[in-house]
Amino acid sequence: MSRRYLVLGLFCALATLGQAQVPAAPASGSGTAASAPDPWLETLCALLTDRYQVTGQLNLAWNRPRPATAPVDADLVVVTASAELAPQILVTVRATDSAGVKSEHMLVLRAELWRDGWMVRDPVTAGSRLDPLALDPRRFDALRERDSIPADPKLDLNFARNMPMGRLVAWRDVVRRPLVRRGQAMEVIATSGALTVTLNGIALNDAASGESVRVRNPDSKKEFVAQVVSESRATIRF
Repeated sequence: MSRRYLVLGLFCALATLGQAQVPAAPASGSGTAASAPDPWLETLCALLTDRYQVTGQLNLAWNRPRPATAPVDADLVVVTASAELAPQILVTVRATDSAGVKSEHMLVLRAELWRDGWMVRDPVTAGSRLDPLALDPRRFDALRERDSIPADPKLDLNFARNMPMGRLVAWRDVVRRPLVRRGQAMEVIATSGALTVTLNGIALNDAASGESVRVRNPDSKKEFVAQVVSESRATIRF
């Protein structure tokens, strides 16, 4: 097994060992899909973390018992796996035991993917800015609450609706915060080769960072499209 997978496997094993101290509870909310260390689950956690480029803590448990013919100590290679992570996944592995004997096994696993999210501490109103300092952290299973927002302080968002306290913030609850608004005066930096010109304009629509905004030149009345880069500022190339 490669050094990379050994490191990932160690991370998953430590997470599993830490969870073994918690009494068993339903997989839907406990974050303890694997109640005790299992060499196959530790290795599969590492392999699937790499395969799916997981962000967060992946926990695995047997949905069906491991086949009785499968060697306990073996090097594992994932042959096939479900197209994407889900609460239940199918995985085919090739196991090589200490004697070099190879065998293939189809496994049915339960999966949880735990991430940090945000819960509303006090009621918020539509249009207010999402402020991480005004929210409470909460762990959530991203495979079951797929719409929930990860706790990323770099996100620049506004609430799209009123929200009561105690709600986990989801993507449907927010919109990207506009950096320019319709009717607002703004600055446009136009470049053509080595030439750079700064123009004044009027925004014709709301737009967030990286989005396109239609701009009207107040003198010529001509309209063009630029890309928003910061508050009241956009760029365009000719």
